[in-house]
Amino acid sequence: MSSPEKAGVPNYPTPVEAYVWLVRTAEHLHALVSRGLLPYGLTPSQYSTLKVLAQRGSMMQRDIADYLLKTGGNITMVVDNLERMELVTRRKSEEDRRQTIVELTVKGKELFDEVYPGHISDIDDVMSELSEEECALLVKMLSRVGPEAKLVCPPQFSDTVSR
Repeated sequence: MSSPEKAGVPNYPTPVEAYVWLVRTAEHLHALVSRGLLPYGLTPSQYSTLKVLAQRGSMMQRDIADYLLKTGGNITMVVDNLERMELVTRRKSEEDRRQTIVELTVKGKELFDEVYPGHISDIDDVMSELSEEECALLVKMLSRVGPEAKLVCPPQFSDTVSR
């Protein structure tokens, strides 16, 4: 059931209200945790790229984009900046020269290893209002609608789009 209407605020259906709370909360928590990256000169996307490379090994640039749910152009810019900072290198795939493989440098691995414990601690701090059981339930619920769920929203006005 949706919450009562506040002065001037529409009463949305419960799924819409849940979505708004989810997005606003995710953005709020992400901003809080991302502050810990500033002293290292890293953006959240740069850190996420270092993390995926540190944890999964060298990857094709397009696979990094897919994994991080970013566009190819965005990841190109992120990798360009990380390369300028000497945290990653690029090389052409031997199997397919059109593909670019990105790998951590020693400096990139060292920086990731320095940042990671504090980053995990910051996440623990912002999630501390929830119990272990509540976190597990949240993971279970979000996995049903998250990126791995591959949900597709049907067009609501398909008859007007085709005209």
